[in-house]
Amino acid sequence: MHRSSIAAAAFASVLLSGAVQATEAFVPEVLTVEERIKPGPNLFVLDQSWDGSSQTVVLSRDDLSIKGNLSFGIVGQMAVNSDFTRLYSLSHYAKRIMSGPTESVLEEYDIPTLTTLREVIVPNKAAQVAPSNAILAISHDDNYAYVQNATPATSVTVVDLKDGSVLQEVPTPGCYGIYPAMDSVKFTTVCGDGRFQSFSLGSNGQFGSPESSETIFDPDQDPIFIVGKRAGENLLFISFSGDLYQVSDSDKAPRLVSKKTVASMGDGAWAPGGVDVIAYNEANDLVFVTMHSEPYDGSHKNGADEVWAVDLKSGEVHGRTAVKHLVSLSVTDGEQPVLFGLDEDGMLYRYEVQVDADFALEETNSVEGVGGWAIFSLTES
Repeated sequence: MHRSSIAAAAFASVLLSGAVQATEAFVPEVLTVEERIKPGPNLFVLDQSWDGSSQTVVLSRDDLSIKGNLSFGIVGQMAVNSDFTRLYSLSHYAKRIMSGPTESVLEEYDIPTLTTLREVIVPNKAAQVAPSNAILAISHDDNYAYVQNATPATSVTVVDLKDGSVLQEVPTPGCYGIYPAMDSVKFTTVCGDGRFQSFSLGSNGQFGSPESSETIFDPDQDPIFIVGKRAGENLLFISFSGDLYQVSDSDKAPRLVSKKTVASMGDGAWAPGGVDVIAYNEANDLVFVTMHSEPYDGSHKNGADEVWAVDLKSGEVHGRTAVKHLVSLSVTDGEQPVLFGLDEDGMLYRYEVQVDADFALEETNSVEGVGGWAIFSLTES
């Protein structure tokens, strides 16, 4: 067959094919939006950004499947209320990024529908720092939000969540971090001289003068991580070298309950490192700690080589599990704990805790790209 005849036949074949396809009905793709996230316990991961929108990623606690996300401004922080129906973000909206005004905003979201409920403009003093559960906190009765300020002078902005108003700026000179009481409208903060201070809401509707503890830790020789956790009636902190502190905030003034040495800085030493470095499991009275080997001055930011399971009452290490440079931890409260860890590259891991095997961790699931150097929050059921 002549070359031109071959080309003509091929062209006719294309036309015929197109005619056949044209007779088939076109079915457009229909996009839908779920009104509510999938049921079941949730895991919230903060993905903080300094050059764009921060977000909270909502995942299934059972298999780490992603249910949705909530977006907000730069340098975001996150907190949830007591029944995990509301999530709050604190973030900043810079009009010109490098110059000009910046607006700091507290935003409230409905978790089941992942919708924005309202926003409150807070004074442009809020600390813009790496993720921390000590920057934004909600009172035990869910009626107040506390925002850590640093200008660099430190103070706490109190937001009345009942009407969405800024109630008060509470001066906290030399002190930093917000740790709400479990049974009253009160918060405790850590001071640079090794003391703790508590501020309570008075009968006049204002927070008054602080009640101060004795010196609890040595900020020069062994500072503590500003990340604090609730362990029953007490607050729980760990130092850079591995001393575990329980501090009571149930009285007017904070007081030291116990101090246990988990690790030492000698030869072959280990020390805590990362961001959200401790997680407490109430049913087994255990503290899980991100630990790295060969510590040195400044290595408190290093990711973990192992996670240690520590008996809170005795300070004894029950179990050690090798991990992949985890920097943040969270754990469920039940008798059969599930632990979650985030590494330096934003990989999230789920572990079953083997209670009958020295509380060793068994990895069950992982997912990448949900956050970097983030903090967690868990539902209780």
